Formats: sequence, structure tokens, C-alpha cells
Amino acid sequence: MKIVAQGISYLFHPLLIPLYGLFLIFNSNSVFSLIPEKVRLYCYGMTFITLFLVPLLSMLVFKKFKLITSFDLELKQERIYPVLVTIFSAFLGFYLIGMVPYTNIVQQLYLVLIIMLSAFSIITMRWKISMHMTAAGAVCGFVSVLGLKYLGDVRPLLMLTLFVSGALATCRLYLKKHNPAQIYAGFFFGLVFVVCILY
Repeated sequence: MKIVAQGISYLFHPLLIPLYGLFLIFNSNSVFSLIPEKVRLYCYGMTFITLFLVPLLSMLVFKKFKLITSFDLELKQERIYPVLVTIFSAFLGFYLIGMVPYTNIVQQLYLVLIIMLSAFSIITMRWKISMHMTAAGAVCGFVSVLGLKYLGDVRPLLMLTLFVSGALATCRLYLKKHNPAQIYAGFFFGLVFVVCILY
């Protein structure tokens, strides 16, 4: 069971969530499913580089210079450096994606991510909340806004994201990475933050 829980935690790692979010946007029953394929591929590529590759490489550097003790970032103080790099990288992605037409919704995703990560870093200085669940809650919020604001039928996607969020929360609790309060706080922080900003 531990291997399954770890596998799910890695599969839905916060660095991968923006890519999944893009996939959901582009494959939702809304106007955004009409975005040209070349634009989609560009967005996937920029998101992979700026929100996955750059933060991942920065963690390797931080580990080498002993700024973090492990890639799990179990100590709340160790989360500050990777989060700051991700914020900077998200600014870069926001700018690069804005150079291409039909990417307003993706830019909104980046903008929300920048604001949310900034707030998350402030909270993390005082209290450790679940980064996994913050990301999962943000995706659920984003899917909800797609349905409410852009009149698409996103009910199947919303059910899927809620199910995955529940499974992920169970895994994080099973692995003893967080307590229930940190899990709930992370999920509702991500969910409410995204809905309040975008709706």
C-alpha cells in the first residue's frame, strides 16, 4: 500500500498539476477546446519548461548546496527557496505565453498561480500546509470556474478532479506527510483562492 500511496503522490506532484490543468482546459466542453493545436503545444511546452523543469533543476541545485535536506521538502522553511524560484519562473512563463494569440485563459492560470504561490509562501513561513492539496484544490476551483463562467459542461471533469483529490489526500495522510488540518487547509485554500480570483 505504501508503494501505491507514494506512486499517487508522485503522479500528482504539485509540479505536474499545471500540465494536468492545461489538459483539462483544452479538453473541457467549453470554448477553450477550440484553441488551435499549435497554440496548445506551445502552452504545454512553455508550462513544462517554466513550471516543471526549472523548479525541478533548482531543487537539485538547492540540494547540492544543502539549502534543502530532501526533495520531499518536509521542513516548512525549506519550501521557501523552491517556491520563490517557481514564482519567478511563472512570471517568465506568463510573459512568454502572452506572446501567442488565444492564450488568455492560460495567462489567467499563470497569474492565479503567481498570486497563490506568493500567498502560500507567506503562510508556509508560519505553518506547514499541504502543497499537494493546495494544487489539487486549485484545479478543482479552476474546473468549477470553467463551468460557471464559460458555460461548459464540466461536471464529469469536476467529479474526476474531486475523486483524484480525495485519493491524493488519503495517500498523504497514509504516508504521514501531513495531518488532517494541513490537508483540509491546503485543499480549501487552493479551491477558494482560485474561485475568488477568477469568478
